[in-house]
Amino acid sequence: MRAIAVLVLWLFTALPTFAQTPDDGAKVRAVIADWYSRVGHAEADRPYLLMAPGGVDAGPGYAEIPDIPAAQRSAAAWSGPHINNELAAQALKFSYDIDVLKVDAHLAKAMVWERGYFYAYAAQQTYENAALAMFVLEKQADGRWLILAHQATSIGIPPTKVTTPMPDLHDLFYATVGKDRDPVTDAKAAKAN
Repeated sequence: MRAIAVLVLWLFTALPTFAQTPDDGAKVRAVIADWYSRVGHAEADRPYLLMAPGGVDAGPGYAEIPDIPAAQRSAAAWSGPHINNELAAQALKFSYDIDVLKVDAHLAKAMVWERGYFYAYAAQQTYENAALAMFVLEKQADGRWLILAHQATSIGIPPTKVTTPMPDLHDLFYATVGKDRDPVTDAKAAKAN
């Protein structure tokens, strides 16, 4: 399955690019925005609806129960916790930039830089993780763009991509994930170290 995705991606990069229409470019951007909106929660909101028939998702993954009645699916397959590993769902704050977008009459390719911001209470500072995502989309007969292939890989952050200054997530952290922690105690411990 992964070999097919690599072949499709290789073929697409070897194809000549055609003129990109603003309308198709906007539609592709809207699908990507919808993808991040759907995977950006602890429980993903059916992002597979954005996949083209035969589409391949090689991203970090999200787990969700498909729309199959409980009596018709394996209890063993869906009995554990459902963890969304997408950076958009894991980060305290998430953003993305479409660095490259190529659109022709039938296919589109987007290279997306994902940024996830987290807060380290022991150091009392924000840090970031990044991923490089690639989307290949296919234009359907009805004019909709659907995702033919998606892959996201964690990546080191080059100096030109480091966020400066980092957002201050202190208050957001203690209002959400760190609501059971004492900010004063954490600040004192950070100064002591």
